[in-house]
Amino acid sequence: MLALIIWVLVGGRLWEVFIYEWDYFSQNLSEIVKVWHGGMSFFGGMIWVILSIIVLSFIKKLSIKDLLLLFDCLVVVVPIWIILWRFGNYLNQELYWLVVPEWAWWLSNWLVSLLTNLNIFHVYPKIDLLLRVNTNFISIFFEWIVLFLLIFFVSRKQVKSNNIKVWLNSSVFLIFYSLFRFLIEYLRVDSQSQFLWIFTTSQWLFFWLFLIWMIWFVSLEKKNK
Repeated sequence: MLALIIWVLVGGRLWEVFIYEWDYFSQNLSEIVKVWHGGMSFFGGMIWVILSIIVLSFIKKLSIKDLLLLFDCLVVVVPIWIILWRFGNYLNQELYWLVVPEWAWWLSNWLVSLLTNLNIFHVYPKIDLLLRVNTNFISIFFEWIVLFLLIFFVSRKQVKSNNIKVWLNSSVFLIFYSLFRFLIEYLRVDSQSQFLWIFTTSQWLFFWLFLIWMIWFVSLEKKNK
């Protein structure tokens, strides 16, 4: 767990620096170590975590099945990390969404007021004084609550039936997380300037992640049977 905490931070930062924001960081090298200014990537953290677990498996001489089961155990708590990650985005006023349109007030003034009081609609003072949809709270709902419940019930069913399927938890996490992130990207303002053909940079990554893990999941299901 200590190794994972270190590598998720290192990997998340390196991916952000060299893949997403190299034009900026190449001109401001001192900013690379200033992680408190924001700038972490899910993909970088995920890749380095996977690599660190694979290295651990070689050191401990784990079988492939044991390695995959280890991933299945870990993804149960990953949604808890996500809520902390997204709350940090909220405090840093990052990942803001589209401006709430004026017609929304005319359509339902009380509903807009209610959502504003619940912080679903939120003003990001660092950006401007316009009321925007709070991307982070929406992400927390899907990436934490929904995802956690899915993995919880899948795990519970396996334990109760005494039928543990290797890589099932990990597949549920990766498939649904990719799906949620792909859809949420459409409403993030900061992503709209990163379109490559029909998808944003992040959407392409999540598209391939979703496709690869769907194929991997189907092949493992056959082996489990």
